[in-house]
Amino acid sequence: MAWGLIVSFAVGALCALRVPILLFTIIVLIVMVGYALSNIGSGSSPLDILAWSFILAAVLEAGYIFPRMLLYVIYVKVLGRDIGRSNSRNGSDLFTNNLFQARSDARLSAKAERGGVDKARPGMPD
Repeated sequence: MAWGLIVSFAVGALCALRVPILLFTIIVLIVMVGYALSNIGSGSSPLDILAWSFILAAVLEAGYIFPRMLLYVIYVKVLGRDIGRSNSRNGSDLFTNNLFQARSDARLSAKAERGGVDKARPGMPD
């Protein structure tokens, strides 16, 4: 059964690279049902079959999670730290810019607003 666990982990790891999570969940359910159906005639107890099918499902899911966590650590933690250092050396930081700030502050200045108001209502004084 050790080879079955190793193969399940490898299949989960390979599925993590290209298979969406919903399809992978369906694959896990098919593996659980297939294992249960193939071992019903083997004389194993239903509790044994249920336990091993859940163990296989857990190993499959662990294999799916492992590459995702590995990629997260590489791209976010390791490479993100290097990007953060290079931005702070340049004097620009990722979090110093406000995402909701207008592109040009001249559009929001009092002069621009006053000019727009005067044109909209030419006969009314301020």
